Amino acid sequence: MENNEFLYDLKTPETTWNGSGNSYFPNGEIASVAGRITDPEGPRCLYWCLDTIMYKNPPETDFNKTQMTHYHLRGYETFFVDSGSLYLYINGQRALAKKGDIIQLQPGQAHGMAFLEDVKWRGTYHDFETYPEAVDVGRVKAYMPELADDPALNGLMPRGFMDHIDMEPFLFQDVAPEQCQAIKNIARPHASYDFPGVSMKIVVERWENGGAKELACAVMEPGFTARWVKYPPLRELLYVRSGKVKFNILGKEFVADDECVVNVPRFAPHSIEALERSEVYDLGGQSWWSLFFQNYTSIRTYDPKRLTPETIQRLKDQFHIQIESIAIK
Repeated sequence: MENNEFLYDLKTPETTWNGSGNSYFPNGEIASVAGRITDPEGPRCLYWCLDTIMYKNPPETDFNKTQMTHYHLRGYETFFVDSGSLYLYINGQRALAKKGDIIQLQPGQAHGMAFLEDVKWRGTYHDFETYPEAVDVGRVKAYMPELADDPALNGLMPRGFMDHIDMEPFLFQDVAPEQCQAIKNIARPHASYDFPGVSMKIVVERWENGGAKELACAVMEPGFTARWVKYPPLRELLYVRSGKVKFNILGKEFVADDECVVNVPRFAPHSIEALERSEVYDLGGQSWWSLFFQNYTSIRTYDPKRLTPETIQRLKDQFHIQIESIAIK
């Protein structure tokens, strides 16, 4: 495959992952393999993306007892369930999550998971405390990969790489996924805003992420195009969950299809064209899409004469919207 610093194809982890680590079931079997896609940035550890394979729980698992029960002191997690199914235990509930769902977890929420099948488990994280032991253990593994699964070496990270605090299994009641606040899906967004060739879905609000970011999804029809401002000041991390999208970044043209993450550096001129119906998620989450659309639709409804190009530009500036123009071929 041609070297492309902007494109991470999660279908080929052997060429995409920049290092990996394992976790284990109590019986010693490998429970997960996590690959690093992009590293955390800044004081709130934004733009951090991991690609994980969560393996099916062993046959002896008692699913009527909460599995992997833990909580985080400060960290937020957003997981894309991209294959298989699992039980999510959270807030005294158990709900079934399947391919297509998105799981949003907040600090202090006691939660656990039991995997009914192997699951592609793509996650973004922020506000996590990390521990220096992980760096030193990772160095040993990089130089001596034959030790990667050595329990004694892995045991030197008693709290793992992120803040992860085990707790006792908790009681729960079964609920439908729609009743579980932590299970999201673009079929039931917080809000949806339709424009020619694209529907913008607000999936996770900023207040669900401690004010740090939000999660919006653009559902684009074939022929939809968008061009960013010439030198966009915000880095973007985009996840093409399904479909096929042509990107042009810094003059380099390429196609990202399903299960591809695209990293767009700051100040890089870029544009996109949907080649087929596509779902593209804004993993970086720094544009305030939700408030932008709330203001835009309010003015359009209550005072349409004020919806001038100058007003729209003011809203774009206020809410850090970097799109200059959209069109449909």
